[in-house]
Amino acid sequence: MSEYTEVEQPFLQQLQSLGWEIIDQGQDIPSDPAKSMRSSFRQWLLPQIFTNAIAHLNAGSDGKTWLTDKQLQDLQEQILRQPNRTLLEANEAIQKLLFKTQVDINNATSESDPIVKLIDFEHPENNHFLAINQFRIDTPGCVKQFIIPDIVLFINGIPLIVVECKKGGPTCSNPMAEAYIQLQRYMNNRKATALQGLKEGEPHLFHSNLFSVRTTGVEADYGTITSGEEHFYPWKTQWPQEDNVASDMNAQQQLINGMLNKANLLSILRTCSVFMDTDAGPRIKVVCRYQQFRAANKILQRLREGKTTEEKSGVVWHTQGSGKSLTMVFVARMLRVSNDLHDYKIILINDRLDLEEQLTATAKLIGGRVNVIESNNTLRKELATNTSDINMVMAHKFLVAQESLPVSVAKALGNYQAIPTGKTFGVVNTSSRIVLMIDEAHRTQSSDLGSNIFEAFPNAARIAFTGTPLITERHGEKRTVKRFGEYIDKYKLMDAVEDGTTLQILYEGRTADAALNDKHGFETEFENLFKDRTEDELDAIKKKYGATGDILEAEQRIAAIASDMVKHYLEHIFPNGFKAQVVCHSKLAAVRYQKAIHQALKEKVDELESADVPDHELINRIKFLKAAVVISSDGTNEAAFITETRKQARAWNAVENFCKPFAFDDPDKPYTGIAFLVVCDMLLTGFDAPIEQVMYLDKKIREHTLLQAIARTNRVKKGKQRGFVVDYIGLTHHLTEALTLYAASDEHQELAEGLKNINSEVPVLQERYQRLLSLFSYHQVNGIQDFLEGRLPNIAAEAAVVNDAVRLLKDEKLRADFDVYLKKFLSSLDIILPHSAGQIYRIPAKRLGYIQQVTKERYKDDSLDLGDAGQKVRELINQHLISLGINPTVPPVELLSDNFIEQLNQHTNGNDEAKASEMEHAIRKHCTVHHNEDPAFYKSLSEKVEQLIDLYQDQWKKLAEELEKLRNVAITGRQDGEEGMSREATTFYEHIAHEAFPGGEIPVSIKPKIRALMEAIVELLQQSIGSIDYWHNSSKQKKTRSEIKTALTLTGVPELKQARERIAVEIMKLAKNRHNALLQNSAESKKP
Repeated sequence: MSEYTEVEQPFLQQLQSLGWEIIDQGQDIPSDPAKSMRSSFRQWLLPQIFTNAIAHLNAGSDGKTWLTDKQLQDLQEQILRQPNRTLLEANEAIQKLLFKTQVDINNATSESDPIVKLIDFEHPENNHFLAINQFRIDTPGCVKQFIIPDIVLFINGIPLIVVECKKGGPTCSNPMAEAYIQLQRYMNNRKATALQGLKEGEPHLFHSNLFSVRTTGVEADYGTITSGEEHFYPWKTQWPQEDNVASDMNAQQQLINGMLNKANLLSILRTCSVFMDTDAGPRIKVVCRYQQFRAANKILQRLREGKTTEEKSGVVWHTQGSGKSLTMVFVARMLRVSNDLHDYKIILINDRLDLEEQLTATAKLIGGRVNVIESNNTLRKELATNTSDINMVMAHKFLVAQESLPVSVAKALGNYQAIPTGKTFGVVNTSSRIVLMIDEAHRTQSSDLGSNIFEAFPNAARIAFTGTPLITERHGEKRTVKRFGEYIDKYKLMDAVEDGTTLQILYEGRTADAALNDKHGFETEFENLFKDRTEDELDAIKKKYGATGDILEAEQRIAAIASDMVKHYLEHIFPNGFKAQVVCHSKLAAVRYQKAIHQALKEKVDELESADVPDHELINRIKFLKAAVVISSDGTNEAAFITETRKQARAWNAVENFCKPFAFDDPDKPYTGIAFLVVCDMLLTGFDAPIEQVMYLDKKIREHTLLQAIARTNRVKKGKQRGFVVDYIGLTHHLTEALTLYAASDEHQELAEGLKNINSEVPVLQERYQRLLSLFSYHQVNGIQDFLEGRLPNIAAEAAVVNDAVRLLKDEKLRADFDVYLKKFLSSLDIILPHSAGQIYRIPAKRLGYIQQVTKERYKDDSLDLGDAGQKVRELINQHLISLGINPTVPPVELLSDNFIEQLNQHTNGNDEAKASEMEHAIRKHCTVHHNEDPAFYKSLSEKVEQLIDLYQDQWKKLAEELEKLRNVAITGRQDGEEGMSREATTFYEHIAHEAFPGGEIPVSIKPKIRALMEAIVELLQQSIGSIDYWHNSSKQKKTRSEIKTALTLTGVPELKQARERIAVEIMKLAKNRHNALLQNSAESKKP
């Protein structure tokens, strides 16, 4: 079974069942561009289909297109020509063209600058949907002469989706990772290639790309041109069908059925694909995730079908980090393009000043002007109209002013608080064509603000977005569903963790009485300041820290915690390049934390510098680190230290630089060294910084604020396995209380699964280690645990176990399992280290890494690596390998390398079986890689390998000797022609023998005729292919192919005449693969 039959064909067949037209080119290298609707393999847009489709979509009342031929050509050029633009810039420009394109005039009506429809979004059936497999594109001047994406999907001749299919095999144990690398190669987006000054791929194919898909036939996910591998996501919703229809579908089938059906695909393109700037700097392209698409469509369905305000309203419960703000954008965009709902006034409501700028920026993605309401008076004026506009308003604008008491009355009453007003906010707009979308609605629903908003817009549809709804009975009428209506859509914490859209969070209690205290990793325990204390207890704690005011601001206590915090950060977080947020009690505490962190970092540098052999690289990196404080203003009377701190944060551009990776070697970016962001109230909700992995908590927060705060660490980023929360104040009980806000057992359980104590990772680590042991012991690799844990008596016993283990991994399925199991084990170990619970796995990790490296070399499997294992584990294993004389960054030595035998002897250390096995796989890989250059020769070489293995079973020394002889044959290649033929003619002769005659045997009577034919064809090819543009000029190739077919016909040999078309194609394929050899041999034959 092949990649074509197991992955490509099922993909194409399912597309066909959805109404797509299919061009299946099989699995051979295409040689005729006309079969893929082009005149040249350089074309990535299908010109004739584009012209026909656009003409059809822009027809007048007489059914004829009003576009001229020149205008149709100009429209094509608008897409094709994107001068001096990056891939992302070109992609954004073309996406705009797909929504709105104009030409100079409509000659039929004389209308100036008429809009041209490139895609009919209203009527999907009017468009031309086409999928082509093996879509070859020639790439002159690049590393390879052409690329062949497995499947490309076109709408009206414009390529919108590239699908890369991969099947696991002997040299590919991680097909999804390989598919991602391949897509990056097609885009010319690999940094390693760029650093070498080389080009690869064809970025133009991705200028109009909506998203790409990678699939193994079972697994499948999608991402955009800017998506890292960690941001490729599955698609599960089958809207407008119920999701349960997918119960029997695998991931590939779900993605095709739910995402690539015509209506959904056009909807995603039109409303759910946006370009946005990130806090870390780069602009990215985002396509909706399935829960966003499902929720947005359900909201529109509710607006359409609801008869009352209540029936149109409801709650979207999407967990933290799942993209609620973007869901609001997608809803608004869908409303704007719908025929029946476009007149709705959209009002986005947010309750946090520090999130206003973020949500306003997000709202701009809707398109058009966003009206930001600046005051209460503006609110009443702007929102009273029935204009179908987009408005952004802060919730506090709905407050009713309280009457202040005169000072004399206040003194007399002993009360300086304002008297509650007898007024209400009042009605602003009674229209029923208003939709309120309220972000983090649980925070406003229980106050007067919620009531005021409802009173202001009594007939508006109210859509509440929250990651932490109030749902227990104790909240009574304040429960989210009581205020807003029933749930529209749910996407909960474990849904996001399972999909890979957020990470699981691990909790570490650092107080002395923490119920979940980690007993392994901490030298210091801090007092639980969250529980009730007696006066005597508080006095004792104050004396310990020399505190005169609030204990949480005590400098000695903050210094002790900061020292512990820096130690934890440098051991756990910093090695993988991630950053930390510190949440403290007050602004004064925040400033003191900054000072204490800087002092703790300095002390660590001093310690490292005093070592016998200082690690100068690490020292310089720690010196680069900084802590920044982000706090709000106290107004005109704020203390000088607060003003100075805020000024420093502005000068450092603290938030933006915190979001960026460390730029250790760039003197122009010193503030990317901000590793600790210290806050007290700001940036606890809505702050999206994937580089943040840990939150250190030293503040009394609870319930929803607590759950939202810790979710800052759950954003996905490459190399980040988990988020961490380290508690210095005693939040354990309150964390449990926060979780039990979700009273229903399944909801409580699902939150508990998404937020675990770090000790919970230890059993996971143990189980993953046991799974690796079982893989080997089940298949009779005896002594594997003793080897991994260093208990075998001598090196000979260890070598025997390694050899047995590597021999087992010859099986490609077991090798793939080992690769997956090892990566999961190392992922867990990276989370635990350097805690003592992980120390016992250090030696097994090193030795498993050694087995992986030997296996990689033995079977020439380049796909075996440490994957996304964290830097701590990578260094552990790599240092071990280097100590053994193995450089893990050097790829397996190739068969033809001068030092192959020397390296082979080192690897195998006198083990004849290992030597024979590695030699066998090196020859096999060489034959696979070079097969297309001389199919008959390398097929024969592969068969000889099989014959030798059969002949010398268990005679490892003899087999190794014979394989070494065969290696010499592989090195020299085909040296001479046979029976008087030239070497090139012999190569073609033997290949055609296998293609045209049973068993590759040409009847003796016609051999002379075929030999003469091959000599003539080789001469023809040598005369033809020498022109510079030959392989990019389909006319020249067609002429040669025609001459070859004529020559085949004139032989009168039935086998050649009947299959002349196919044989001519095979000859042209071989000629292209042997281009240099043909011309070189031609030149040599002409020498005197």
